[in-house]
Amino acid sequence: MLLDKLHIFLLWLMFWKAEGTLNWEGRKEFLVTESAKMDLMQLDGELIDSLMNYAEKIEQKVSRLKRLAQELRQPLEAAKGREEEYLGNPLHSFPLIRHMYQDWRYLEEFMQKPVGEEEIDFLRRKLLELPWQADTEEAAVSIFRVAETYGMMPWEMANGLIDNVRFNSTMSALDCFEVAKLYFKWGYFKQALQWISISKTRMKEEYSGVYEVLGMTGQDVALLQARCLVELDLIDVAREVLLKQPDLAENATNLLYLFVANPFEAVDSPPKLGEDYKRLCRSSFSPRPSKLLCRYHSTTSLFLVLAPLKMEEISLEPYIVVYHDILPDKDMQQLIALAEPHLRPTEVFEEDKSEARTSDRSAIGTFLPLKDMKPSGKSLLDRLTQRMRDITGLQIRHESPFNIIKYGFGAHYATHFNFFKETNSETEGHGDRMATVLFYLNDAPNGGATVFPRIDVKVPAERGKVLFWHNLNGETHDVEPNTLHAACPVFHGSKWVMAAWIHEYDQMFIQPMYREGKMKP
Repeated sequence: MLLDKLHIFLLWLMFWKAEGTLNWEGRKEFLVTESAKMDLMQLDGELIDSLMNYAEKIEQKVSRLKRLAQELRQPLEAAKGREEEYLGNPLHSFPLIRHMYQDWRYLEEFMQKPVGEEEIDFLRRKLLELPWQADTEEAAVSIFRVAETYGMMPWEMANGLIDNVRFNSTMSALDCFEVAKLYFKWGYFKQALQWISISKTRMKEEYSGVYEVLGMTGQDVALLQARCLVELDLIDVAREVLLKQPDLAENATNLLYLFVANPFEAVDSPPKLGEDYKRLCRSSFSPRPSKLLCRYHSTTSLFLVLAPLKMEEISLEPYIVVYHDILPDKDMQQLIALAEPHLRPTEVFEEDKSEARTSDRSAIGTFLPLKDMKPSGKSLLDRLTQRMRDITGLQIRHESPFNIIKYGFGAHYATHFNFFKETNSETEGHGDRMATVLFYLNDAPNGGATVFPRIDVKVPAERGKVLFWHNLNGETHDVEPNTLHAACPVFHGSKWVMAAWIHEYDQMFIQPMYREGKMKP
């Protein structure tokens, strides 16, 4: 039995990894989509109600059986101590024989009769609508990403404290143990131990049977804790943990030998979060004083002479600016309404689509314009395209695509460039992405900032604002390596943005395509 348990313990990682690689069609994005989470919460309520009905039916059956047992025991109690005299009475003998022949057969039939079949069938049907292991892993990875990015200790996360924001929520023993397994899987043994310690303190003795039903026993916790301690070369402490667990104590020496003889090899690797990225994302970051200006911008379009834009200079090399109050609320709401039914998991561009990466960005999104879009939607996109021309002074093709992205809890975009510096299906015929225009469609005060780690720039996500920067030098078209940027994880609510890219070849009639610079042929 113990070997079976140990075998399961050593294999759960392999199962987790394998299931996480599957790409099933129709999978709901529970972590990002509010409607999916609301549906899940409603389903949870329905399942709990069904469970209560199931429990009540079992209680009714148990109650009937107890009443029957009490009724059947009465003749035995009456005969106690005078059995021979009692059975000498023919009115007692007959009931005994009839009872033994007849009643127990009916009772056997009653005991075999299934209870709560309707509730069990309901649960079976609904299992297909529940999150999968991949969803649980994704949610745990989000906890990891938020904790590591914002420098949160396990006990702070477990008690609802994130980046100096206190939430009225805590994580259960089961939640903490699941996160501990993720840290263990990636080889973060010290942090895994901290999560295990929190899990153990939240395991109430009176609920031990409940935890066992839900897949977590004291044996599971002790095995993972001892394994972490061995990996940290704390073998004596690991031995104490095993000896304190009654069902493991007898085999403590053998278990320690197995752990020492088979050092753990980390499965996969955690998200890569650079130190500068984490420093910029945190609320403690304070930007250096700058001589850059905030002013009204009116030079890139005749229209702006009449209606200048509020412009905030962020950086001159590379050129990065923010325009405030660009989009009215109704436009932002319309964009979100257009995109929401079509949101799908986002991928980082790869020329070979079979190798598309989703690990670098955890969000959902879609491209506009859509096929069969109504005239009102097309009109809105035409206005936004013209607005981008006014802002940038650059040429933008009619019906250039807009990428709308929604970031939910823990969602991020790892550090990356927007230029390609190569020929691919994106750049062929249009040239590289010369510039980026990023529209913020809502406020995201808890995480979600856009950061440029190489130049110590952080731009909070605020509704109606537009962030504009050059990916290529405006004169030489050299790539701008300091435009390396990323999106910080959202840890409350969601963040909506819309990205558009301006390409080189579209500018051929308004500026030279190449001047002497650092570009290599």
